[in-house]
Amino acid sequence: MDIGRVIRALRQEKGQTLEQIALAIGTDPSNLSRIERGVQQPAASSLRTIAAALGTTVAALHVRAEDVGHAPKKKRDMFGADEADYTSESIQLRRNFRTLTPENKRLVVDFVKLLNRTQNRQ
Repeated sequence: MDIGRVIRALRQEKGQTLEQIALAIGTDPSNLSRIERGVQQPAASSLRTIAAALGTTVAALHVRAEDVGHAPKKKRDMFGADEADYTSESIQLRRNFRTLTPENKRLVVDFVKLLNRTQNRQ
């Protein structure tokens, strides 16, 4: 996984648009899009600014990029995530989960456990 994909995943996880982050870092959305797509590599100073706008560090971005991109499928990164945690579905699930009440969060967890049990029986 390249650094651009990690940036995109974090931006989406936070529910931010390209335009919002580009404005926060003082660049054009098309520049940020090229970085996210891996067409353009950010300068070190730009990467620091992007990381700050995403509420993380450059080191954390690199750890995610290295561990997720080159690790065996079952290996997890330092955040406890694997490649499946960076899919758009996973990001959307986490974003929506955060808005639930504590009781509804418990219900969601119980429901997912139930789904896993029934799926494993099939």
